[in-house]
Amino acid sequence: MHILFIAPRLPIPADTGGKIRTLNILKQLASCARIHFVCFSFDEKDQEFSSALKSDGIEVILVPIKELSFADKIIRVLTGSEPVSVSKYYSDVMEGILSELHQTNQFDAAHIDHLHMAHYRGCFDGLPCVLDEHNVEYKILERCADVEKSALKRFIFKGQARKMKKFEADHVKKFSAYLAVSDEDKNLLVDLGADSALGHVISNGVDTGYFQGSGVRSQGSEEEAVVFTGSMDWLPNDDAALYFCKDILPLVWKENPKVKFYVIGKSPSARLSEYAGSDDRIILTGRVDDVRAYVERSRIFVVPLRIGGGTRLKILEAMAMQRVVVSTSIGAEGIACRDGHDIIIADKPEDFARKVLTLLDDPSTLHRVGLAGCQLVEERYDWNIIGRTLLKVYEKYKA
Repeated sequence: MHILFIAPRLPIPADTGGKIRTLNILKQLASCARIHFVCFSFDEKDQEFSSALKSDGIEVILVPIKELSFADKIIRVLTGSEPVSVSKYYSDVMEGILSELHQTNQFDAAHIDHLHMAHYRGCFDGLPCVLDEHNVEYKILERCADVEKSALKRFIFKGQARKMKKFEADHVKKFSAYLAVSDEDKNLLVDLGADSALGHVISNGVDTGYFQGSGVRSQGSEEEAVVFTGSMDWLPNDDAALYFCKDILPLVWKENPKVKFYVIGKSPSARLSEYAGSDDRIILTGRVDDVRAYVERSRIFVVPLRIGGGTRLKILEAMAMQRVVVSTSIGAEGIACRDGHDIIIADKPEDFARKVLTLLDDPSTLHRVGLAGCQLVEERYDWNIIGRTLLKVYEKYKA
């Protein structure tokens, strides 16, 4: 097969959930097809990073673009008919390049990565196009509005959510097929008018060979610590870490003042940095090359998300390492886990703190739940397993 793969950004370095999914979906398709990969480039280093894809035989085309200024974002919020996170990825240059590629190559299909690139569907008359919906985007914006205390920001989120819902409903129907990360997300898209028969659940996954846990909890190998990972410049992650610091940690410290909280991820906000600066038990690492060391040294992996969509790769990674995950219901959405068996669910601060404290004093439950989580991801969420499902979707487009 010959597939044109279009993405908003280069997925290397794979330092966000979105990039991790993009990179692994790309690798799975590249295992059986010739790939033309086209994306925007926001950084001069992208040329260097793209060499990793080229070494795998993937043809890479980078389209330079600049980030929107704050002023431009405000103007688009006030006057744009499309949500800012979509309009920022529209470019006449990109449209011209894609149209020319379509005219000069015999592609079997186009893979559109992220809803934010869906407006380029119009470049490919007569070509089967598959949209990968990493998240149901309007739902994230609605949830941002639900937890936002500022009236002005809440008004902006609601306005962007309305625009996104209309854009999502209009565009998902234009594709030959669409991918959702969970049954829940697929159902939301069907509610928007998408054809259920054209929807395919392609879960998020994990490299179980890379994220391996020893399963051994020896004396001195762990700290009295909990850990959270994610790109901290993404609002749902920032909100989750702040929520844990403000509402949950004080309850934990009331009974066990030794507990540390590791926050692993790039670009923590000023507010989160203030919390870390006021108490040395909160450790912000910024971006790290390998999160595994911090997951391994912490007894519990926490996912206190109040905003989100899709499914959390961070949960799958922690489970693969046999770390018990304590998560909100929103954090665990879309993963076929069971509370008390392979994950622990807690939605209120008091309940979350109590469950963390109980687990810290219960090695047998840590072992049992951690092992069950690891078995779950090995059986259902390994990227190679997910890849086989994805390739079946593309079988029908073989010339």
